[in-house]
Amino acid sequence: MVADYDLACERLTLLAGLRVLEYSENPQPEIGRRGGMVWIGDNSIELGQPIVEGGGAARFVTRSGGGMHSVAVQVDDLEATMAHMESCGVRIAARPMKEFCFSDPRDTDGVFIEWGEFELEVDPRFGATIPPFATEPILEVVHHAFVGAIVEDPEATAELLCRLLGTSVVFEKANAGKGEPRFGVSLGDCVLALYCMPKGQSLELWGRQYGRARTHLLALSVRDTSRIEQILAEHHFTVLRRCETGIVLDPSTTGHVQVMLVEDLLPGDPRLD
Repeated sequence: MVADYDLACERLTLLAGLRVLEYSENPQPEIGRRGGMVWIGDNSIELGQPIVEGGGAARFVTRSGGGMHSVAVQVDDLEATMAHMESCGVRIAARPMKEFCFSDPRDTDGVFIEWGEFELEVDPRFGATIPPFATEPILEVVHHAFVGAIVEDPEATAELLCRLLGTSVVFEKANAGKGEPRFGVSLGDCVLALYCMPKGQSLELWGRQYGRARTHLLALSVRDTSRIEQILAEHHFTVLRRCETGIVLDPSTTGHVQVMLVEDLLPGDPRLD
């Protein structure tokens, strides 16, 4: 969720071959955004810009500057899922439509999750054709590699999320360095990587201030990261840092979406099987 949908589309189209699957405007205060589903790599992402003053999307962008808002997962039975969440002590924050709801991020260490039982006809995972590139991207993105979240207690959060999702921890790195993931939780078709809160090093590690736990990172796997820094610079994408996991881009150059470029999927990623 970003302040400028068109700018984010433009930058991610050039960088990663974003393709718009659908566009709409939703005035419901719980949603209140213009935008829609887009395709990057092998997965879809909802990209939006607030249009309702004081609505949920607007409050998020105003408070945090925007960026990664939430993780969306698909379930077979939303009513049963909601009952399961409540049995785990996780409240329902909102249910804008019958087909989907949001769990309360205060109960999941800041990780905001959308739970839905619908299938979008425009989504290539359900048989739709992937649209052609509007512009040839500068990088060949293979996978939507993982989603990242910064949390206060990665171990406890990983345990809770596994109970909620019915999945498992796919990796644990006790000696994770600054800005490296501590735990990974399977999301079924990719991984949610849990990072420790930056504790005063937010600008150094991520190029923006993260003052509270939240979902924050979109990681994309590309063919080769060894020689791409010149290509990125030529197209005005700034490398913030290179770490063991990959390359972190300055979000001010990506339409304010926090992006990391990686070569490999994380250990235990379901697609490795």
